[in-house]
This record gives sequence, structure tokens and C-alpha cells, in this order.
Amino acid sequence: MNKKIWIYLLIMTLCVLGKAQNFDESSFLQNLKSSYYLLAQRPVKNFIVQINSAKIDAFTKENWDTTGIPVIQLIWQNPADVYLSEIRFPYKMNDNQQKEYRELLEALKVQIRGILLDLQRFYITGLLNDDLINKFVLRHNEQAVQMTFKNFDQQGTTIKYLLGLNALCILIDVEYSDQSKRMVIYPEFNLVDAKWLCMGWTVQTMISDQVVSGFKVTIKYNKLQDIYLPYSFFIEVQKIEEKDKIFYDEVRFFNYR
Repeated sequence: MNKKIWIYLLIMTLCVLGKAQNFDESSFLQNLKSSYYLLAQRPVKNFIVQINSAKIDAFTKENWDTTGIPVIQLIWQNPADVYLSEIRFPYKMNDNQQKEYRELLEALKVQIRGILLDLQRFYITGLLNDDLINKFVLRHNEQAVQMTFKNFDQQGTTIKYLLGLNALCILIDVEYSDQSKRMVIYPEFNLVDAKWLCMGWTVQTMISDQVVSGFKVTIKYNKLQDIYLPYSFFIEVQKIEEKDKIFYDEVRFFNYR
């Protein structure tokens, strides 16, 4: 099915949800908290990880015939504190190299922050944190559940979750009241150790109900001390003004401590 048509059908489903018989809201909310593989629920208090990207590797390969140089360090502290800092680059650069490196580094920071926004929901702390627990309106029918959070950011933004009756997230619809813009996020999960582990997500941005851009993130994990930790975020980006082109990059996490 055409992706845009699917978006509209799902959004229509959000609009017609009513009441289902024998729906246990308490059990549903418990599933929402306990059924996902969440880092904050693992036996780890913090970690430090180094980061680079495929584009950084291409830059260092071209100029110094080497790859795998870490350029950013991320510190995570349970449950949701994240800190980014730059790592000193080991090679001297001329002005042109310095300019290109800064552009690549700033772009990588933007990518990391974007990844963390959805990674927080789907892998780190979960869809329903303490700030949201008392702020939703819940509707349901025999097939799906909708949770709506109005004025989520104190700026009029509305977020809607569409979930299965088992609390598995199907999509997130984010609508910005001050502009005719919405984002629809489709997560993907695999069942791992009896929990839903996020394997990535697809995001489509719409202006006046017209899809203008989209990107897909695919995650790969390694298991370290019995904890699944992401090491690769493969990114595919497409924009309406360049609809025949797909741009690729990979953000890499390594040297976990």
C-alpha cells in the first residue's frame, strides 16, 4: 500500500476510536510499562560511548588513510541524563580541512540529537514516563488504543499514540498547533528475551497534509554483559525537492564503558 494512503488510514483510525468491551485499562498501562526492552530497566546505572559516522570515516580516509576515529563522546546516566562532548581530533588540519570537519561534526551532533529523541521513547525510558502518566486521554475499540497528550510541550503541540490492545506501539502522530505541520513516526520492534526491542523507525513530515520529507533509522545491537546496546544507526533520508535521491549515513557507537 502507498505509504501516504496508509498514513491517512491510520489517522482516520485515530479519529473513529470509540469504546471496546472488556478492555482493562490498568492491564494495558502495565503492559505499556513492562513489555518493552528499556535500558532504564536494565542493571546499568551509566555508560560512556564513543561515536563517529560513515561520513567522518570517508573524510579521514581521504585525508589520512584511516578510519574509526572517535569524534564525540556520549555519557548516559540512568534514567534519562545524556551529555555530549567533542573528542580532540588527533591530526593537524589546514583551513579547508578544518572547515569541512566542523561541518561534518555539527551535522553529526544534529543526527545524534535526532536519534536520541526517538531512542528515548522506544529504547531508553519508554513511551510513558512520570511526566506523562497523568496527562493522557485514552480511547479504544476492538482493534486499537489511542492515547492523546495535548499541549505536550506547553506550546500547543499534540501527540497521539496509536497502539495495539497488547500495548505495542503502531505509530506516533505529532501535530504542531502553530503551523500546519505534523510528523508521523512508525517504530519497528523484534521480540527479544520476551520484550519488544526497538529495531528502528520511519519518520514522515507533512505540511498541509502533503509529505515533504522522510527518513528511516535501522538499529543494530551487540549484547554486552547481558544488555543489548546499539552500535549502528543506519540512516536513509529523502526530501520532496530531491525525490529521486536517497541520502545515506551511518552513526556508529563503539568502545562502551
